[in-house]
Amino acid sequence: MQTRERMGIFRISCYAMFLIVMGGSAFAAPDLTVAGAQLPPVILTDVTAAIVEKQVALEADVAEVTHVVVQMAGSQPLMRDRQGMFQPWNENSVNLADNGFSGVKGRLLFKVFNQDLSAQNFPIRVTVYYRAGGELKFGYFDVMRAN
Repeated sequence: MQTRERMGIFRISCYAMFLIVMGGSAFAAPDLTVAGAQLPPVILTDVTAAIVEKQVALEADVAEVTHVVVQMAGSQPLMRDRQGMFQPWNENSVNLADNGFSGVKGRLLFKVFNQDLSAQNFPIRVTVYYRAGGELKFGYFDVMRAN
């Protein structure tokens, strides 16, 4: 291969890498999927003043409604309502309460807990959902004690 051809291939490769690095968000997918996505856990160092939030990328999605479900070890799932209270959930997605969280600049922040969780059984499984374009997308993560 001649030097001129190698330089041309090298330039194309560099340009492609530049597009991927600089424009990565244009090619990226949302954090939540219709099949479900495992998200990084939240580790609590102080369960008496627990703040549990999860921020996810929406990319081009527009979240029409949002939902949060928690399940403590050995308990039935509970859905969060708009006021931050939890009530039993029958595991039918049609019955999920809208939490009213809205996306900002392609990101969506789910506020799950801001309370004393010292009386809870750990780990706590949290599933966050949003509906966009007629699809229900979700992801889940565990909340654990640090020690």
